[in-house]
Amino acid sequence: MVMHAHGPWTPPPALISAEQSSRGPSAEVSTTAAAPLAQVWAVFVPIDLAQVFPNGSGPIPAVVGTSDQTGPWDVVGSARRVRLADGTSVREEILASEPCDGAAPREGRARFAYRVDEFTGPLAALTTAAFGEWSFVETAPDRTQITWRYRFTPRSALMTPLLSALIALFWRTYMRRGIENVRRLGEAG
Repeated sequence: MVMHAHGPWTPPPALISAEQSSRGPSAEVSTTAAAPLAQVWAVFVPIDLAQVFPNGSGPIPAVVGTSDQTGPWDVVGSARRVRLADGTSVREEILASEPCDGAAPREGRARFAYRVDEFTGPLAALTTAAFGEWSFVETAPDRTQITWRYRFTPRSALMTPLLSALIALFWRTYMRRGIENVRRLGEAG
């Protein structure tokens, strides 16, 4: 697994709103699956988040399930509530899915971006939203590079140092475990 240390990730311009334009604390993790892109993508889109995040990291709880999904999980605008082990929840909404509507990836690439908001737990005091993006690049016939980027929008400038500490101490571990679970599940097909 490779941790990238370059500057904060910014969503593509078409996804940036006024609220998103301020930079917030971010993290990025990467891994390579020993599987073709089509196989990894076919597992990723309908993936059970409880299998990706069965364990928490410090104050970040495990995922126990999802509910209230409004549409297929590769269609822009679909949303759902993610239920966490401590009884709290967050809302996820798809901002981009390439490909979408059940289509197979083309040209060796796939991408999935989403917004997380409506935090009901302690994170609600620190952040108003978070933005994630998964990208998949087939680097060889049976190898897929997977990268996951995540950026939080602080509730205020005063929350930025606290969010940065949370990312450094716990969130990156959560991300590393999650991306490795996606890799493992993708390889298993």
